[in-house]
Amino acid sequence: MKLLRTSFICISMLAVYAGAAAEDNRMHVPFSDPTRVGEVHVSIVRGNITVTGKDVKEVAVVVRGRGEDASSSDTREAAEGAGLHRLPQQPSLSIEEQNNVMSISSNGFSKAADLSIEVPLRTRLKLSTVNDGDIHVEGVDGELEIGNVNGSISVTSVSGSVLAHTVNGKILARLARVTPQKAMAFTSLNGSVEVTLPASISANMKLRTDNGNVLTDFDLKMLPQAPSALIEDSRQSGGRYRIEMNKFIYGAVNGGGPDIEVRTFNGNVYVRKGS
Repeated sequence: MKLLRTSFICISMLAVYAGAAAEDNRMHVPFSDPTRVGEVHVSIVRGNITVTGKDVKEVAVVVRGRGEDASSSDTREAAEGAGLHRLPQQPSLSIEEQNNVMSISSNGFSKAADLSIEVPLRTRLKLSTVNDGDIHVEGVDGELEIGNVNGSISVTSVSGSVLAHTVNGKILARLARVTPQKAMAFTSLNGSVEVTLPASISANMKLRTDNGNVLTDFDLKMLPQAPSALIEDSRQSGGRYRIEMNKFIYGAVNGGGPDIEVRTFNGNVYVRKGS
């Protein structure tokens, strides 16, 4: 019986500013079985996440702290600490690997942590951040699930499938190859969404913006949609009766295939034809 190897690393150290040498703060973490496709989950509260696919067998992680700006809330602290100087801190980081699934998370809520991560070219990713950061993925082949709240998402030179959603930010996605028969979605609430797909892709496009324009250079064959409406009736409690019709543009590219949804509420939608 093959022995399952589990590695657990918990890092807590003094701040290393962005200008410091990355090698001083680089951690290498192997997968249990490097011959299989691994999965990397990253979840932080504040900060940027950058993931790059490389011709490597293990994952390399660099964490960088940020300098802190003084604010009005520091007035009492400054008075109490008169004559002292503040030592910068870096948020703690935990890395856990088990059965080819690696989880990377920050333990603190107040300190921003910017992560730069190198992964094998074929890796599944699940990434999320909340504040003060963007997410960028480049050169990875796999299933990508990416979520942000207050920041943008960009994926470039990637292959496989993508589910990307942000609340306040733009989405830029450029796919070199897509997994056949795999649905994808790129959605934002406040921000433009720009997606570039292979010219030969076969898919059904669901495109929508409430406050903006939808633009594409694909030849879209419009598909019939079943009548659908959102009905809200709160008149019995003194409210209103409202009907909202489906606003999606629904069409097939190259004969159709799995659904690809590209949607925003405030902003333009761009669907471009790649090579």
